[in-house]
Amino acid sequence: MNGLLEQRGVVRRIADGRALVALESSACGGCAHAGGCGAGRLAAAAAPRLVTLPAEASLRVGDAVLLSQPERRIVLSALLGYLFPALALLVGAWFGATLAGSDAGAAFGAASGFLAALAISRLLLAVLPGVLPPPRAIPLSRPSTLSPQEYSDEP
Repeated sequence: MNGLLEQRGVVRRIADGRALVALESSACGGCAHAGGCGAGRLAAAAAPRLVTLPAEASLRVGDAVLLSQPERRIVLSALLGYLFPALALLVGAWFGATLAGSDAGAAFGAASGFLAALAISRLLLAVLPGVLPPPRAIPLSRPSTLSPQEYSDEP
C-alpha cells in the first residue's frame, strides 16, 4: 500500500479559491449482487457527498478528479476527534469524583474534561494547520469541449 487514501469525484464549482467536489458513491458495484442489497439501494438514493477544498490553478468545473490524502490524516483525525475526548472525559470524571466525592462531581468533571478536549483539539488545528492538510485534488480528465456536431459519427 502506498499510504494514500483515494476517492474519485467531479468538480462542481470553483469560487474564491475553493473547489466544491461531489464524491462518487463508494458502496456497491463491487460484488455479484450489484445493488440487490440494502447498502446498494441506500448508496443510490443518497445525494452525493460534497467536499470543499483549496482549488489548484489547473482545476476546472466538470473535471473528474482523484482526491488523495495520506492515511496518517485519518488516524490523526480519529485520535483528535474520538480518543482524546473520550480519555479526557474519563480523566475528568475520575478527577471530579476524587475532588467532590459524589456522582455530581464525577458528572461535572466528565463534562468539563470532554469540553476541554474538544477546545484543545480545535485550538491545536487552528494553530497548526499543517497537522491535518486537506485532500489534494488530482485532475483525471477534462470535460469535452466538442459540440455534438463536431463529433457526430452519423453518416
